[in-house]
Formats: sequence, structure tokens, C-alpha cells
Amino acid sequence: MGDTLQSLILVKNPTLIFGVSEFLLAVLSLSPTPTFVPLVLLLTILRVHGMRISCRSTRVLELMCSWVAVTAGASLAHYSSATNALSSSLQSFAAVAVMSAATYVLAILPFYVDIRFRHKFQTVWAQVAFLPVVWAMTWAIVSHLSPVGRLLNWSPVSSSHPFGWLLPYTGPMGIDWAVGACAALSSEVAAAWLMSTDNDEQLVHLSTSSGEAQSNRRSRSLLTLGTLLVALTLPSLYVGLPARTDTIFDTSPLGVACALPPVRKGQRPTLGDFITETKKLTSQAKVVLWPESAVEFEGQEEREAAFEELRKNIQRSVIGVAFDEFVPKDPSNPGGSHMRRNGLALVHEGQKKGEEVVQYYKRNLVPFTESFSAIPSTEPPAMYNFELGPPKWATKSEWSSTPNHTRPVTITSSICLDFAFSSAFSSLDSRPALILAPARTWDSTVSLAMWEQAKSRANEIGSMVLWCDGGAMGVSGVGGGGISEIMQLGSGSWTRTIGLQFPFDQRRTVYAVVGDFGVLVLLVAIMGGSSVVWHLPALSGSLSGSRSVLQAVPLLRRLLPGRQRDQESLIDVAVPGERQSLLH
Repeated sequence: MGDTLQSLILVKNPTLIFGVSEFLLAVLSLSPTPTFVPLVLLLTILRVHGMRISCRSTRVLELMCSWVAVTAGASLAHYSSATNALSSSLQSFAAVAVMSAATYVLAILPFYVDIRFRHKFQTVWAQVAFLPVVWAMTWAIVSHLSPVGRLLNWSPVSSSHPFGWLLPYTGPMGIDWAVGACAALSSEVAAAWLMSTDNDEQLVHLSTSSGEAQSNRRSRSLLTLGTLLVALTLPSLYVGLPARTDTIFDTSPLGVACALPPVRKGQRPTLGDFITETKKLTSQAKVVLWPESAVEFEGQEEREAAFEELRKNIQRSVIGVAFDEFVPKDPSNPGGSHMRRNGLALVHEGQKKGEEVVQYYKRNLVPFTESFSAIPSTEPPAMYNFELGPPKWATKSEWSSTPNHTRPVTITSSICLDFAFSSAFSSLDSRPALILAPARTWDSTVSLAMWEQAKSRANEIGSMVLWCDGGAMGVSGVGGGGISEIMQLGSGSWTRTIGLQFPFDQRRTVYAVVGDFGVLVLLVAIMGGSSVVWHLPALSGSLSGSRSVLQAVPLLRRLLPGRQRDQESLIDVAVPGERQSLLH
């Protein structure tokens, strides 16, 4: 047989071609903000590669080559964020390489499980839908066990893909399922092409043999999966606009702000700088947030004195003060060593000294940089009702009929790395209107990654997030509720008016109620729904009628039953198991 493209890939230079492809796609897809299409292509290559080597005696060596290629690509994709993470860029890069290598092992497990166990299912639909379920379940488990949550997951977090609308219903597991489903479909198509020959025009009539029936069912299942994926992209065509801010009848206009004072060379802003900056913002914003670790307190008395100073001239706004404080490592020994604790307090003018609401302490610490010097909290986020007064252009009676003429705005909070965990707000018994999100990242790529994670958490629970990053190259903005706007890069305070639904619907989203376990049950039910697939009128009895249309497309024609496959010379028959079809 001549050197066709199929033979080059499968016989001539398979290790080199697969390795280079996996490296390049890893560079493109495994950055701190993985993207949908390159990730699907990477998984497609990995699955086809896995099907090819599963029966080869050299599978361990080829798997090691794939491991090195993907690890190198992922490490290179994280180069910018890695070199600035620790004091030594070499140590940072080595740490990222180790984590990328470990993540590859986790990512390859679903493919092994798929190749090893999918043929035990009775229906072809279950075999085809098995990989997406295992893929989604794997990353759900990893995100609950990993110290960095979903940050290193092979999961797209950017809103550029058409499945983002699923977040309030399925959470990130639904997105992972879509990735796995696209990879399963495209890998089946790629395998059909690789196992094809030049005899594309040699079609035969349908027979009643078991092989033809099996091929018929596989074609129907693949076409059904493709149709389902296309259908799931249709809601993304609807453009969700943010709520209006020029009316008070069905929305509550709310001014929000992020206090980022100008940075002096070699110095961080002081408490006085933040107070001065906050006074400027309260005339336009009712909620002002400081970035993570904005100020540092040696103890409770110093903290309360600072809050008392802040309460002067902040009008009727609520200020989210993110701070570090030092507490005894052992509460029973106040004179012993102290460790840092990262918290967020809400301060407004109606409080007296000591009454400020310390709403939240950071629960997940950044490995290495924080884990040895700070104390993590175990307390979940709480809800705070902020009474929002009328805007200047509305009368009190128009705004609210309550005695104090205010509207309640429910506020919750979390801090930086906590947003990498999909369970960040699972303890809340109602939907918050606004999430305060102070952060301090060390690189713009990391800030963008955490910004995407924060928007995902907000969309999952049907809320909005105010993201305020105090890093030198940190991004800050407002996300959720139809908004996905970066307002600032680096220092520089900003304000924005958002619109909150009125009356506000505090009912939790479907995902907030059922969680990952409920979504997993749904995905397993979809995988087991073979009877529904079989009776789909468009793909069952009418399949034979649509053959003439599908046969016009060579790539789809190879998925149809009723054709002879000539596999000679595609694989080295001297190697045991090499004549097994990629499609099994």
C-alpha cells in the first residue's frame, strides 16, 4: 500500500506524529484558562492514540512518550504564571511540571476505563456515552480532593464556548460532559477515517448479519450524540442582556466599586491610602470592596480602631475590608507563636465599635506560598442583608413601601482561591444577590484564570460577583447576570452600576440544589437511555432513507454500515493484537 496519510499516522511514524500533536495541543489547551476546541482536539488525539496502543506490546513506552509530550506542553503553557509564583523561577517551573505530570495521569484514567470497560455494556449507546460520564465524574472527584480545586483541571472555564448556559443547571460537570462527548464523537469519526481504505466507492447492500446490525446501531448512536450536542448549543444563540439600571420598578440599581489606590514604587498602599480612596468612591457606589490582604492588623483592637476610623464619612455605603490579622497558633497559649489569617469584614456607618461583621475567613490556602504561614478557616460563607436606600433620582415612596424605605440586598463573600472550588457556596440556603470577591494574584494569567473561576461560581448559583484583584497585573471586574466585564488591569479604582432583579428571587438554581451528585445521576441516566435513542424517529427507521444524503459526505459515509473495510497493510500484523480495529 502507498504512503497514504492513514498509513503515515498508524504505521510509518505513529509515535512522532502523536507525540508532536499532543505537545502542540497541550500548549494551546492546557493554559491556566483552558479553551474548549483545542481541549477537545487534544482529548481526541489521546483517545485515538490509546485505542491504537491498547493491544500493542510497546504500549508502556508509547504511553511514557505521550506523558512527556503533554507534560512539557502543559508546563510551557503555564510558563508565565509558574516563573512568578515563588522566589525561584526554577523551583516554580519544576512545581508546575510535577503537577502537570500528575494531572496527566488523572486525565488518562477515563480513557483507560473507557477502553477497558465500555464493551461490557449491552447497548452501543451506553458504550458511546460512557466516556463523557467518566470524564465528568473524574474531574468532579479531582476538584474536591485537589488543594487548588479546578485550577489544574482539563476543563474549559472561558465563556467563549456555547455550553456556558448549562452552569446554573449542571455546574461544571455539564461542561466536562460536553467536552467528553465532543471528544468521544470526534475520536470515533477520526478512527473510522484512519481505518478506511481507498475503496470508498465500493458500497454493498445492507445485510442482516450481526456485524451489519452492530454497525447500524453505532452509526445511529453517533448521529444521536452529535444531534444532542448541536441541540445543546442552540440556547447560546440567545443573548442574555444585563438588567437595566435606569428604572426602579423591576430592578434595583446598585453602584459597586473596587478600591485600588495608586501604587508607590516598592511600597504597598497603607490603611490611610485605602480610607482616602474609599471616601472618593462612596459618593457613587453603595458597595465598595478592598482587594485581598489590603491591610494588616496585629490584633483585634488594632482592627476595631481601623474600622472606627473608616466609618467616618463613608455615608450609607457598605465597605468590604479584606485584611490579614495575626492570631495565636495555639488559642490556649496567647503568648506563643502567631500565624496569619486572611479575612473579610463588612463595615458601614450604622455600626458601633466592635459590631462590624467579620463575614468570612479564607478556607483554601495557596500551596507553598500560604499553606505554611497562614491558618485556613473551616467556616462556610454567610449571608448579610444590606438595606439599600433609594437613588437620588427616586423618591422614598417610589423606592419602597417599608417603614425605612429600603430594599434588602443579600451579600455573601469568598476569597481568591476559594473560587476554584465548585462547592464554595453549597452551604447557602438561598441565592445571594452579590458575591464579594477580594483577590491578590501574582500574574495576569493567574488573575484571568481566577476571574473565570469566579464568574463560573456566580453563574452556577445565579448571582453576580464583584472581583477586586490587588495584584500588580491583576484584573478586576463584575461578572454574572449577563455581565462579563473587566474594568481594570492593575491599580486604579473604578465604579460600575449594576441592576439587581426586584423583587429579588432568592430561590436556588438547580445545580445549587442537586450538587455534583445529582448531576452525576442525570448523566448516568442519559447514558442508560438506550430505549429513547433507539426510538428516535429521525435516526431509526428513517436512517435508510437518509443514506443517500449522508453518503455524499465521505467522512460521514465511513460511519455508515454496509461497506467493506480493507485493513491490510494499515498495521503491522506481526505485532499481536494489531489487527484489532480502532473502532472495536
